[in-house]
Amino acid sequence: MYTRARKGWKKHIDFFLLDVLMLELSLALSYWIRHGGNRVLERGFYYQLGMIVGVTSIFVGLGNESYRDILRRGYAKELRAAFVHVSLTYGLDIVATYFTKGYYYSRQVFLMAWFFGIFFCYGSRCLWKKLLIRNGESKSDERNVLLVTTSRKAKKAIKRLNGSSFKDYRLVGLVFTDHAEPGLTVENYPVFGRIDGDTSYLRENVIDEVLIQLPVGMMLEDKYINMFVQTGLTVHVDLGIPAKASSNYSVENFAGKVVLTRGMKLVSPGEMFLKRLMDICGAVVGLILTGIVSIFVIPAIKIADPGPAFFSQVRVGKNGRHFKIYKFRSMYMDAEERKAELMSQNEMQGPMFKMENDPRIIKGVGDFIRKTSIDELPQFWNVLNGTMSLVGTRPPTVNEYEQYEMEHLKRVSIKPGITGMWQTSGRNEITDFEEVVRLDTEYITNWSLGLDIKLLFKTVMVVFKREGSK
Repeated sequence: MYTRARKGWKKHIDFFLLDVLMLELSLALSYWIRHGGNRVLERGFYYQLGMIVGVTSIFVGLGNESYRDILRRGYAKELRAAFVHVSLTYGLDIVATYFTKGYYYSRQVFLMAWFFGIFFCYGSRCLWKKLLIRNGESKSDERNVLLVTTSRKAKKAIKRLNGSSFKDYRLVGLVFTDHAEPGLTVENYPVFGRIDGDTSYLRENVIDEVLIQLPVGMMLEDKYINMFVQTGLTVHVDLGIPAKASSNYSVENFAGKVVLTRGMKLVSPGEMFLKRLMDICGAVVGLILTGIVSIFVIPAIKIADPGPAFFSQVRVGKNGRHFKIYKFRSMYMDAEERKAELMSQNEMQGPMFKMENDPRIIKGVGDFIRKTSIDELPQFWNVLNGTMSLVGTRPPTVNEYEQYEMEHLKRVSIKPGITGMWQTSGRNEITDFEEVVRLDTEYITNWSLGLDIKLLFKTVMVVFKREGSK
């Protein structure tokens, strides 16, 4: 799922709140210098002025568009912007207090608050921007972008992509629509080949999004855009290219330019924030439950089969990222080595492995924790650290992922989940991997917070009915 860019005032709500805080601080400091801290209660009407200052700052920010292109402004422009914002805010406050004629406010307080306000707002904005830029370049959920362009336009396109001081994406490679020699690189970025050639690079590299930037008048065939979308990638089409705008596209801003964006599912930042909030709350509750269950499960596992009570395994997460998944160990210590011997008894059609009465499961305790899904509880740690979600698609093993066809890659276009559409749709009866892909695709394309909540309730019912994994 692709999270749409925040627009309007919501995009810079952090700067709105930061300026309000700095203006309140400047007013408090000015009052303390003029009147002293021991006279605060005698002049309580300054509290009302503080409220007026905060509200006025927000209205000035909206009306004057104080935060337009704030992340790209230099120090001189930022100083000018802070001067204008603070001057307008306190100017309107002076007018408001003049017409109300309710109280006498010190002109010295206003003058000092105006001076401190410019200083505080300017300094805090610069520091906050520096922090955002630094974190934006190193955060773990940085978007990996594939550039589709021509050999002649490649250098110019790369320069523009890397020219922004604040970006939350990273260029991983290029694909040309014209000729591309094997092993070719441009500005140290690999060229994976031609658009109509081998597409194995989509599985072999972590790619989140595709940016199509071609010379004016040149178009990319719909079949290639559909190919990227059907593998779960988000596609951005530079508006310099003639494109067929439809309800499948959303207008976005990418690297400072307006693009048409298309993906399997486009969601708002608010929806993703609520999903992440739900994940964190669920993970905290889940980890508390895990801690309680551990008191009984850990000794039982160690008695039944000496060794670690927890099992970790490298799985494939969003768009090919590798991460470690955690479970209570329900199988004997040599389970992975014995898997190769049992592949002939695999009940699944496709790269997944499932076997009823798997002899690798620890007799007694292993059967019980799998039937009740207790073995999944440690995955709440994966949810808390952000590598998984409460609801999503089940993460494949590395071996399974390497066997995926192109149409299967859509399964890993979102964060994997502890539960999902497949798990609550009678997974024990599903033996065709293509049906798993169909259910996962249905979940991705129809995702909503309501669907997540519905699936969580269905999961609870499945657990209580003891319809866990075989």
